[in-house]
Amino acid sequence: MFVSTAILLIVGGICATAPLFHRASKDLARLLSIIGFFVGIAVIIVASNLALGLNFLSSIFGKIFEPNLLNPNFPYLKYYLPVMAVLGILLISRPLKNLRWASLISLGIGILVAAYLRVAFPGVLNNLELGIIFLIVTLILYTLLRFVEDILETIGSILAFPPIAIIVGLVSIYFGIVTGVA
Repeated sequence: MFVSTAILLIVGGICATAPLFHRASKDLARLLSIIGFFVGIAVIIVASNLALGLNFLSSIFGKIFEPNLLNPNFPYLKYYLPVMAVLGILLISRPLKNLRWASLISLGIGILVAAYLRVAFPGVLNNLELGIIFLIVTLILYTLLRFVEDILETIGSILAFPPIAIIVGLVSIYFGIVTGVA
């Protein structure tokens, strides 16, 4: 089994151009968004693996086909990793645009911290102190995560704007074809 960056770029590019199919069929556009979410996760994983040189995917999937960056026929091929990163963010952020994950994560971690302190120090902390610790941890984490959520929401809304998404999709398809040829 292999992971090809060309295939990921082409499939991701088709999923990114989902606004083109919105007039023809809303169900097709929705299906492309759902498929694009999972393709976006794969694109981010492969791009980070190639950019950082970790090679952890080659031990799992076998060979990873990456383009020959020294090919003189395609001088812009060195930009395929930033294109993969933008494509991955676009595909992941589209379905998650309205999900408020900062509150869920901060609430869960606040509960875990209070439960851990209750088990680790039995009888030392009473319920009022545990409640105060829960509120402090939850509010601090929510404030930090809400800031990150707002930044990602802004980037996602810019990338999800249909003309920008179509351009990113077409550029990704182009890079996928060039990567497959090179």
